[in-house]
Amino acid sequence: MSKSAGNVVAPQDVIKQSGEEILRLWVSAQDYRDDLRISPEILTHLVEAYRKIRNTCRFLLSNLYDFDPATDMVPVASLEEVDRFALTRYADAAARVQRAYAEYDFSTVAQTLSTLVTVDLSAFYVDVTKDRMYTYGATSRARRSGQTAMYLLVDGLTRLMAPVLPFTADEMWRYLPGTRSESVHLELFPDADGYASKDILDRWTRLLGVRDTVNAALEPQRQAKVIGNSLGAKVTLAAGGPIAAV
Repeated sequence: MSKSAGNVVAPQDVIKQSGEEILRLWVSAQDYRDDLRISPEILTHLVEAYRKIRNTCRFLLSNLYDFDPATDMVPVASLEEVDRFALTRYADAAARVQRAYAEYDFSTVAQTLSTLVTVDLSAFYVDVTKDRMYTYGATSRARRSGQTAMYLLVDGLTRLMAPVLPFTADEMWRYLPGTRSESVHLELFPDADGYASKDILDRWTRLLGVRDTVNAALEPQRQAKVIGNSLGAKVTLAAGGPIAAV
């Protein structure tokens, strides 16, 4: 940007149009070792990324309205496998985010959090667990398993995003169930090492590969109006070797 060229983007204008958190997210997403770039297109992308983070966390929080961590937590080792897989992906992201903070690599922080929320949670975990959360018995073990995973996920995400999205994190902190301190900014980063499982990660990575293959086969049928969505399809699978063992 150059004042003489008249192409300056004033921070006040960004704040007025998109809010302070978008400006903070832009700052954290930049690699300060290189030239910094800002444009309406970049800001639009960041607004979408922020909206995905906020909406995904709102979904997780909305399923904790009747959950008390003191009495309803399911031991991590006893969680449903898909819940443990989500926590395994979260544990890997949490470790990378904390390393990035220690190295002042804030762009990796922003990218890792965005990928975790968009790819692992919104596009997969939230999609495959919402029916269980809405239709199973309120105190059933399967629903409590999902709530336990969601509680651990949103609690950890709130702590991890607090330095770069402080207002959002503080707002989320106030809605988390259980007894806690006044502000997330008085807390430590999460210790998620105990959530990781290499066996579950390997198995579910193979399962997701199968899911991608099935989705690719369904897409032509969807475009041809043979089916409306994947719930309207009957799929027959045949597999051998490592896939069959899953």
